[in-house]
Amino acid sequence: MASKRRRKLERKASRLIDQKMQVRRDNFNENLWRFGPPVLVLLILLGVIFFVFIYEPGNPRPEEWTLEEADTGVIYSSKDYYYDDQLTMVEFFQSQCGHCQNQAPILKEINDNYMDDTSENYSAHFNMFSIGGYKVGSNTDSKSNVASFKFQYHNSQWPHLYDSTGDLMRDYKFNSYPSMVLVKNNEIVYQHSGGLTYDQLSAEIDKHL
Repeated sequence: MASKRRRKLERKASRLIDQKMQVRRDNFNENLWRFGPPVLVLLILLGVIFFVFIYEPGNPRPEEWTLEEADTGVIYSSKDYYYDDQLTMVEFFQSQCGHCQNQAPILKEINDNYMDDTSENYSAHFNMFSIGGYKVGSNTDSKSNVASFKFQYHNSQWPHLYDSTGDLMRDYKFNSYPSMVLVKNNEIVYQHSGGLTYDQLSAEIDKHL
């Protein structure tokens, strides 16, 4: 008799618990429908405000390289130039590219004005490299092509490096000549494909020096 009474009390207690749980679920669902949409809208608005007015995406990171100078065999590494407060310009070129040949006098003027310590625009924090070894049509530059271009068009003023793999330019997401990047603190702060005037290029250099 006592056992039957106990089971009856247990069933009653279980029903009460189920009823309380159902009430809680109903209240939760009601509050969810009441407050959920406004909260969701608020979160979306906060996200939009953050990305539009606050969030500042970092500049892309440059691919690192260790390359040989075409005419001297000296080894250069981007790790020596891409960090600290140095500003490094890297040009990708092909020796038979007419646009690269036309760009050459402007780059020489940049070199004369920013890397010659007798110039009023001289900066000890500016470096520049030209990198070749790439293809136009079926013609791929050899190391000697890169070295010849350095003397013929740039008058041997700054290092011309040879990319024996031919991949580095593609790693920088370029597919036309000439293309160039400005790198500072291991970030690409400027990139461009195609020719630039002296004023256009010097303005970008001055902006980031």
